[in-house]
Amino acid sequence: MTSSESDERRKNLRVPFHKQVEVIGLGMHRTSEISVAGLYLVTKAGFARDTQLALQFKLEEGDDRPIQVRARVLYVHEGVGAGLGFVDLSVADRARIIKFIEKR
Repeated sequence: MTSSESDERRKNLRVPFHKQVEVIGLGMHRTSEISVAGLYLVTKAGFARDTQLALQFKLEEGDDRPIQVRARVLYVHEGVGAGLGFVDLSVADRARIIKFIEKR
């Protein structure tokens, strides 16, 4: 990981986010935290850096619709998980995540 990637990871407030996220085509995975820039996926799967994944998840159980977003693998902790950065997060979904974070 470069220092600029590390700096980028730290720019955004991260909050606990213990939910299931569907990685389209690869099944369900747990998360441990989220920010407006991305999330941490808890997985033993060996994703390569820069791999793009399609994600689908709800911030709250009662949400009408899930967030659907592409994410890029920014860094990997082998056997533990991977930090993912959102690639094409819509303005509306970004606002939903900000609101979710502010309530924490």
